[in-house]
Amino acid sequence: MENDSPASASAGAPVAIPTRRRQLVAWLLVAALACNVTMLFLPFMDLRVGLVTTPYSLLRSVRMLWESELYVLAILVVGFSLIFPFGKLGVLAWVCAARQVDARRMRWLAAVESLGKWSMLDVLLVCLILTLTSGQLLVGARPLAGIPVFTVAVLLSMTAGELISAALHRPASPRVVRVPAVAGLWLALAGVALVGTVSLPFLRINDWLLADRSYSILTLAPALWAQGAYFTVAITSLFLVIAPAAAWWVSFLWWRRQRRGGDVEASHGLMRLLRRWDMLDVFGLSLAIFLVEGDYLMSTEVRWGALFLVAMLALRWAFQLALDRAFLKELRAEQVSAD
Repeated sequence: MENDSPASASAGAPVAIPTRRRQLVAWLLVAALACNVTMLFLPFMDLRVGLVTTPYSLLRSVRMLWESELYVLAILVVGFSLIFPFGKLGVLAWVCAARQVDARRMRWLAAVESLGKWSMLDVLLVCLILTLTSGQLLVGARPLAGIPVFTVAVLLSMTAGELISAALHRPASPRVVRVPAVAGLWLALAGVALVGTVSLPFLRINDWLLADRSYSILTLAPALWAQGAYFTVAITSLFLVIAPAAAWWVSFLWWRRQRRGGDVEASHGLMRLLRRWDMLDVFGLSLAIFLVEGDYLMSTEVRWGALFLVAMLALRWAFQLALDRAFLKELRAEQVSAD
């Protein structure tokens, strides 16, 4: 179901991107490159611990992780937030520059599209720190220009990728004669887990020097608003609440229409789009990084919301796996009939 490779749209035949769309994508890529270069020199926030205030930039976060011997986490941040954004821009420029997009370019495009949202890892980590330090006396944080600049860079590159993909006429949703009933069960349970994920506290401050508070995804926006981080309010609301809820609802509509044998092409395309912009999995990794890295700021404990997040991601994966198996079975049956 979620095979996003546009190569299958044309069975390997080259596909042309309209000139005007190529020009628009080129301008988006230039703007994204400028933002990516600029953000290397801009701090994301001022972080205060006691009386000491330190600018927190992308490069500094990597150094802090490395000096703390958190090598895997440092490599993740370097890979997703430093190296990958420039690599993705290079791939998109390479695809856009071709008059005829062949299967090899399509495969590269599908790969960078599937990983594009993970560049938001460090931004969501900063949003988390801003939230947890809100209203505290001994620790605090103030958002700076690096957050919106880097976020705009990521969104511009993701938009450019979507525009290219839309021009390549992706295939319609596969039709499955018998959608497994268990897929609907996984989807329903994923919906329940999604409600728990956004509404229940995912973390609680448990530090005798600080005010003990619990935070859920729904309370991120008010806490960030109190910090004056208005841009991050939009980020968390859109990518952690609205996009996941919309993705689940469209997935439900798609599954129901599949069961009834209706037209599913429009809902299938929208479902793939929304899942690429749903960043709950990225937030989960940001939360994991904070739990490991954030001891120097405050003591915290995991709450039910984080467990519901893990369950929701697992159930969504189970739903996907059930459908993939059904599609593969149908495809093999069609090949046997053709032979």
